Amino acid sequence: GGDILPQIVSAVLPSAASSQHSCRHEAASVAPSYEVDGVHSGVVFSVRHAGVSNFHGRFNELNGSFSFDPSDPTSGSFTAEIPLASVDTGNEKRDEHLKAADFFNARQFPVASFTSTSVSATDAPDVYAVEGDLTLHGVTKPIEAHIHWVGTGSFRGKDVAGFDAKFSIKRSDFGITTDLAPDGGEGGGLGNTVDITIFVEGVKQ
Repeated sequence: GGDILPQIVSAVLPSAASSQHSCRHEAASVAPSYEVDGVHSGVVFSVRHAGVSNFHGRFNELNGSFSFDPSDPTSGSFTAEIPLASVDTGNEKRDEHLKAADFFNARQFPVASFTSTSVSATDAPDVYAVEGDLTLHGVTKPIEAHIHWVGTGSFRGKDVAGFDAKFSIKRSDFGITTDLAPDGGEGGGLGNTVDITIFVEGVKQ
Protein backbone atom coordinates (compact mmCIF):
# COMPACT_ATOMS: atom_id res chain seq x y z
CA GLY A 1 0.00 0.00 0.00
CA GLY A 2 2.91 2.39 0.70
CA ASP A 3 4.12 2.23 -2.92
CA ILE A 4 1.07 3.88 -4.44
CA LEU A 5 1.91 7.51 -3.57
CA PRO A 6 5.28 7.61 -5.39
CA GLN A 7 3.60 6.01 -8.40
CA ILE A 8 0.90 8.70 -8.45
CA VAL A 9 3.48 11.47 -8.00
CA SER A 10 5.71 10.13 -10.78
CA ALA A 11 2.71 9.75 -13.05
CA VAL A 12 1.37 13.25 -12.43
CA LEU A 13 4.48 15.38 -12.18
CA PRO A 14 5.96 14.83 -15.66
CA SER A 15 2.69 15.82 -17.33
CA ALA A 16 2.35 18.85 -15.05
CA ALA A 17 5.90 19.91 -15.84
CA SER A 18 5.44 19.49 -19.58
CA SER A 19 2.12 21.38 -19.35
CA GLN A 20 3.86 24.28 -17.59
CA HIS A 21 6.63 24.23 -20.16
CA SER A 22 4.23 24.39 -23.09
CA CYS A 23 2.35 27.27 -21.43
CA ARG A 24 5.59 29.15 -20.97
CA HIS A 25 6.59 28.47 -24.55
CA GLU A 26 3.24 29.73 -25.86
CA ALA A 27 3.44 32.87 -23.70
CA ALA A 28 6.92 33.62 -25.02
CA SER A 29 5.73 33.49 -28.64
CA VAL A 30 2.36 35.25 -28.23
CA ALA A 31 3.42 38.79 -29.18
CA PRO A 32 2.69 39.21 -32.90
CA SER A 33 5.36 40.61 -35.20
CA TYR A 34 4.77 43.48 -37.61
CA GLU A 35 6.74 44.98 -40.48
CA VAL A 36 6.59 48.78 -40.76
CA ASP A 37 4.44 49.93 -43.69
CA GLY A 38 6.45 52.88 -44.99
CA VAL A 39 3.50 54.24 -46.99
CA HIS A 40 1.47 54.76 -43.81
CA SER A 41 4.31 55.62 -41.43
CA GLY A 42 6.71 58.53 -41.06
CA VAL A 43 8.91 60.73 -38.91
CA VAL A 44 8.42 64.39 -38.01
CA PHE A 45 10.77 66.60 -36.01
CA SER A 46 10.94 70.12 -34.62
CA VAL A 47 13.83 72.31 -33.49
CA ARG A 48 14.06 75.90 -32.23
CA HIS A 49 15.10 78.41 -34.91
CA ALA A 50 16.85 81.68 -34.00
CA GLY A 51 15.52 81.25 -30.49
CA VAL A 52 12.06 82.48 -31.51
CA SER A 53 10.18 79.78 -33.48
CA ASN A 54 9.78 76.02 -33.62
CA PHE A 55 10.76 74.78 -37.06
CA HIS A 56 9.32 71.49 -38.35
CA GLY A 57 10.49 68.95 -40.91
CA ARG A 58 10.07 65.28 -41.69
CA PHE A 59 11.75 62.18 -43.06
CA ASN A 60 9.82 60.55 -45.86
CA GLU A 61 11.23 57.05 -45.42
CA LEU A 62 11.01 54.73 -42.43
CA ASN A 63 11.86 51.02 -42.18
CA GLY A 64 11.63 48.66 -39.26
CA SER A 65 9.69 46.04 -37.36
CA PHE A 66 8.11 45.55 -33.98
CA SER A 67 6.66 42.81 -31.82
CA PHE A 68 4.17 43.87 -29.18
CA ASP A 69 1.27 42.61 -27.09
CA PRO A 70 -0.28 45.16 -24.66
CA SER A 71 -1.10 42.33 -22.23
CA ASP A 72 2.62 41.50 -21.94
CA PRO A 73 4.50 44.72 -22.77
CA THR A 74 7.87 43.63 -21.35
CA SER A 75 8.16 41.01 -24.11
CA GLY A 76 7.90 43.71 -26.80
CA SER A 77 10.68 44.87 -29.10
CA PHE A 78 11.05 47.71 -31.60
CA THR A 79 13.56 48.47 -34.33
CA ALA A 80 13.62 51.37 -36.78
CA GLU A 81 15.83 52.75 -39.53
CA ILE A 82 15.51 56.24 -41.01
CA PRO A 83 17.32 56.93 -44.31
CA LEU A 84 18.61 60.44 -43.62
CA ALA A 85 18.66 61.45 -47.28
CA SER A 86 14.84 61.38 -47.11
CA VAL A 87 14.79 64.57 -45.00
CA ASP A 88 12.13 67.00 -46.24
CA THR A 89 11.69 70.54 -44.92
CA GLY A 90 9.85 71.92 -47.93
CA ASN A 91 12.97 73.69 -49.23
CA GLU A 92 15.37 71.81 -51.52
CA LYS A 93 18.41 74.02 -50.78
CA ARG A 94 17.95 73.61 -47.03
CA ASP A 95 17.42 69.86 -47.39
CA GLU A 96 20.72 69.54 -49.29
CA HIS A 97 22.46 71.49 -46.49
CA LEU A 98 20.98 69.16 -43.84
CA LYS A 99 22.26 66.11 -45.76
CA ALA A 100 25.75 67.61 -45.98
CA ALA A 101 28.65 67.35 -43.52
CA ASP A 102 27.47 70.36 -41.46
CA PHE A 103 24.54 68.30 -40.18
CA PHE A 104 23.64 64.66 -40.91
CA ASN A 105 26.55 63.88 -43.24
CA ALA A 106 24.20 61.43 -44.95
CA ARG A 107 26.88 60.29 -47.40
CA GLN A 108 29.04 58.89 -44.58
CA PHE A 109 26.20 58.04 -42.17
CA PRO A 110 23.20 57.24 -44.39
CA VAL A 111 20.90 55.77 -41.74
CA ALA A 112 19.76 56.61 -38.21
CA SER A 113 18.78 53.44 -36.37
CA PHE A 114 17.06 52.47 -33.13
CA THR A 115 16.95 49.12 -31.32
CA SER A 116 14.96 48.71 -28.12
CA THR A 117 16.48 47.18 -25.01
CA SER A 118 13.42 47.22 -22.71
CA VAL A 119 9.69 47.94 -22.79
CA SER A 120 7.54 48.70 -19.75
CA ALA A 121 4.06 49.95 -18.93
CA THR A 122 3.48 53.46 -17.53
CA ASP A 123 0.70 54.87 -15.35
CA ALA A 124 -0.99 56.35 -18.42
CA PRO A 125 -3.39 54.09 -20.34
CA ASP A 126 -1.96 52.68 -23.61
CA VAL A 127 1.37 54.47 -23.03
CA TYR A 128 4.60 52.48 -22.71
CA ALA A 129 8.20 53.43 -22.00
CA VAL A 130 10.67 52.04 -24.52
CA GLU A 131 14.38 52.28 -23.78
CA GLY A 132 16.95 51.57 -26.43
CA ASP A 133 20.00 52.64 -28.41
CA LEU A 134 19.83 55.35 -31.05
CA THR A 135 22.65 55.54 -33.59
CA LEU A 136 22.94 58.86 -35.44
CA HIS A 137 25.89 60.54 -37.15
CA GLY A 138 28.15 57.65 -36.14
CA VAL A 139 27.33 57.96 -32.42
CA THR A 140 25.22 55.55 -30.35
CA LYS A 141 23.42 56.80 -27.23
CA PRO A 142 20.69 55.37 -24.98
CA ILE A 143 17.33 57.12 -25.23
CA GLU A 144 13.83 56.63 -23.83
CA ALA A 145 10.74 57.00 -26.00
CA HIS A 146 7.12 57.01 -24.95
CA ILE A 147 4.87 54.96 -27.18
CA HIS A 148 1.14 55.49 -27.44
CA TRP A 149 -0.27 52.17 -28.63
CA VAL A 150 -3.19 53.07 -30.92
CA GLY A 151 -4.38 49.52 -31.52
CA THR A 152 -4.94 46.74 -34.03
CA GLY A 153 -7.26 46.33 -36.99
CA SER A 154 -7.33 45.27 -40.61
CA PHE A 155 -6.58 47.04 -43.88
CA ARG A 156 -7.17 45.51 -47.31
CA GLY A 157 -7.42 42.04 -45.83
CA LYS A 158 -4.26 42.26 -43.75
CA ASP A 159 -3.90 42.47 -39.96
CA VAL A 160 -2.33 45.79 -38.95
CA ALA A 161 -1.32 47.61 -35.77
CA GLY A 162 -0.11 51.11 -35.04
CA PHE A 163 1.45 53.46 -32.53
CA ASP A 164 3.05 56.87 -32.11
CA ALA A 165 6.47 57.22 -30.46
CA LYS A 166 7.79 60.50 -29.03
CA PHE A 167 11.24 61.36 -27.73
CA SER A 168 13.75 64.20 -27.61
CA ILE A 169 17.49 64.28 -28.18
CA LYS A 170 20.28 66.82 -27.79
CA ARG A 171 21.89 66.98 -31.22
CA SER A 172 25.23 67.92 -29.63
CA ASP A 173 25.25 64.44 -27.99
CA PHE A 174 25.57 63.06 -31.52
CA GLY A 175 28.27 65.49 -32.67
CA ILE A 176 25.93 67.74 -34.70
CA THR A 177 26.86 71.22 -33.52
CA THR A 178 26.50 73.57 -36.53
CA ASP A 179 24.67 76.81 -35.56
CA LEU A 180 24.60 75.73 -31.91
CA ALA A 181 24.60 78.41 -29.20
CA PRO A 182 27.88 78.63 -27.22
CA ASP A 183 26.06 77.49 -24.08
CA GLY A 184 24.58 74.49 -25.89
CA GLY A 185 21.07 75.79 -25.29
CA GLU A 186 18.14 76.68 -27.49
CA GLY A 187 19.10 80.26 -28.37
CA GLY A 188 21.51 79.78 -31.29
CA GLY A 189 20.75 79.70 -34.99
CA LEU A 190 19.31 76.26 -34.29
CA GLY A 191 18.46 74.90 -30.86
CA ASN A 192 20.08 71.85 -29.34
CA THR A 193 16.90 69.94 -28.47
CA VAL A 194 15.20 68.07 -31.29
CA ASP A 195 11.69 66.74 -30.61
CA ILE A 196 10.86 63.69 -32.69
CA THR A 197 7.58 61.89 -33.35
CA ILE A 198 7.45 58.60 -35.24
CA PHE A 199 4.04 57.42 -36.39
CA VAL A 200 3.89 53.78 -37.39
CA GLU A 201 1.51 51.36 -39.03
CA GLY A 202 2.75 47.80 -39.27
CA VAL A 203 1.54 44.75 -41.19
CA LYS A 204 1.38 41.49 -39.25
CA GLN A 205 3.89 38.91 -40.45
